[in-house]
Amino acid sequence: MRPTLSSHLLVYHPLDAAALDALAEVGPHDLEVWLAEPHVPWRAPAAVERFRDALGGHGLRAASVHLPFYPSVPALREQGCKWSVIDPDPAARAEAVAGAAEGLRAAALLGADRGVLHLGWQRDTWDDHAHGWAREAVAALLPVAREVGVRLLLENIVSEGTRAAALVALLDEVDPDGEAGVCLDLGHAHVLGGVLEELRAAAPRLDHLHVHDNDGTEDAHLAPGRGTIAWESVLAELGARRFDGMGALELRDPTKGGAGAAAVCATAAAEVRGFLARLGEEATA
Repeated sequence: MRPTLSSHLLVYHPLDAAALDALAEVGPHDLEVWLAEPHVPWRAPAAVERFRDALGGHGLRAASVHLPFYPSVPALREQGCKWSVIDPDPAARAEAVAGAAEGLRAAALLGADRGVLHLGWQRDTWDDHAHGWAREAVAALLPVAREVGVRLLLENIVSEGTRAAALVALLDEVDPDGEAGVCLDLGHAHVLGGVLEELRAAAPRLDHLHVHDNDGTEDAHLAPGRGTIAWESVLAELGARRFDGMGALELRDPTKGGAGAAAVCATAAAEVRGFLARLGEEATA
């Protein structure tokens, strides 16, 4: 596994020069850029290009993006505005799919070649309609991903409809040529009770990982080793499968923007140092 860092760590902060300096101190300089305004100005091509140049100026690179699933951080926090590609309302579904398509184009401008998609929200109720809407959304986004050269990845998000087996089955149906893949979120798999089981189910399409920890009951996005995931077993399984894709450390700011970017990143750097060292040792073994 090649570790990267999700900019979700600083989602409550605009990624200005100071924030990029702070991210560069954490460790992995390949980022998964979280497309949410004002954290990242992803909706205007010129702004995206300026942001890409700013990343490079700080020794950082957009290796992947998390496609948007809300209009902006303030809209989500203050108004509860969400985008869902399985929303029962057709206009809302269309808006969510359009946002994801726009995010794929932003990913290409950033130089990223992976875009991670949420099919709805955690704890959604999935029925035949939801499964149908999910298939329609993925079918609509695949041509956009192909056009811009970004691989579409579906993420498990603590809902029955996005368990790894369900995602693989969906992709086998709408993407028989294997253009898209699965991003397995290890923390989400732990909440649903089976990291190794989900890893094995995702294996036919596994392309990418989200790496974080929790106690098995709450999606806490802790640093690896600060929850109850059996990392020795997980890393052994990945090694046995010779997984060499990216694993984005997707950590959460527990202060929700209350602390400065430098302080948040310094805490994260201390918490992941041992895990990153272990990955480095395994890579050279």
